[in-house]
Amino acid sequence: MQTRVVGQQSASSPQSFASTAQRLVGDATAFKNAAVKKSPHPKKLVVGASTDNKHVKSVVTVRSVDIFVSRLHPATTDEELTECVNAMKGDIDVKDVVFSRLKSKYENLYTSYNVAIQVDSAVLKKAIDVFMSAHQWPESAFVKRFFRKHDGSLQ
Repeated sequence: MQTRVVGQQSASSPQSFASTAQRLVGDATAFKNAAVKKSPHPKKLVVGASTDNKHVKSVVTVRSVDIFVSRLHPATTDEELTECVNAMKGDIDVKDVVFSRLKSKYENLYTSYNVAIQVDSAVLKKAIDVFMSAHQWPESAFVKRFFRKHDGSLQ
């Protein structure tokens, strides 16, 4: 009688590790008892909202909502974009708006901008929802989130 032990070579039938591994890969039950390492659930973030607790004061932090806007008329000015952002913002407190005109492929047909809107970090999600709404921007304008390169440059 010939005995075979998985993972070990028997004296009567030598097998290579590669052939044993190849045979086990085809066997669906070979690794069913292997321990699966579960990743821990991320901790939930809590942002304070109490207006009664005045014992300590938090620091006001500002975040930027960077938006790429294209397919605008070539004669579009920064003032017109400022008016557009102010018309959209509603009750969001906009700290600052910075425009960077980008080089367009066909400058005589359209212009593109990076619009950086500075808002309080507590209302960042709401600001992204408002400024990324299709109903807020002019008809046929192309709008998407703008992500800077790791070195902070625009292009």
